[in-house]
Amino acid sequence: MKNTIANADCYQAMLDMHSNSFDHALTSPPYNRLRNDVYEYYDDRKRKYDMWLGDVIEQLIRVTEGHVFFNIQQNYYNRADLLKTMGMFADDIVDMFAWEKSNPKPSAGTSITNAWEFIIVFGSEPLISDTTYTKNIITTSVWSARQEGHKAVMHPNVAKFFIRHFTKKGDLVFDPFMGTGTTAKACIALDRDYFGCEIIEEYCDISNNHSPEQMELI
Repeated sequence: MKNTIANADCYQAMLDMHSNSFDHALTSPPYNRLRNDVYEYYDDRKRKYDMWLGDVIEQLIRVTEGHVFFNIQQNYYNRADLLKTMGMFADDIVDMFAWEKSNPKPSAGTSITNAWEFIIVFGSEPLISDTTYTKNIITTSVWSARQEGHKAVMHPNVAKFFIRHFTKKGDLVFDPFMGTGTTAKACIALDRDYFGCEIIEEYCDISNNHSPEQMELI
């Protein structure tokens, strides 16, 4: 299981996993934007998004012994479903971070520009950093190194921030929505192990076809 990315539906895969299979998890699910404009191979539109999101989070908490770092952006289309889901898991939320983007794409007209995203931390124990004065706001530019057919890539500094400060060398980190491998690359760079699921074969191939040396270059 270590250091591989499976071409699989993460929810179905997690149903077959033992509880506490992973030390920590770091992921970013589809945001249900309803525009379908950031993935070449995936249709980011789900009916009953709150139910799907809740099912995924429930299993993700079950298979993770430590903390789950769950990056998601609130938008016009998913706001009600996301807030409803956060309420369902309120007792499991131990911390929250904001990922601020220093150069977000401006909204049209007088609409509010969406310049930040949540990182919700699920777990049963308080979150403890490896350093003092670790802020709960991370600021990066919008990541411009787009992978093939995938315009929704997490900034690598965000992945590195959570893996560096809240996991230990040798830990096994799970990403059920691995995409083109940002979590895997951060784990390699910081001497952690990883396992991921990715439902889209093309994205899975992009990650698995990289050599370890290429994976480190983020």
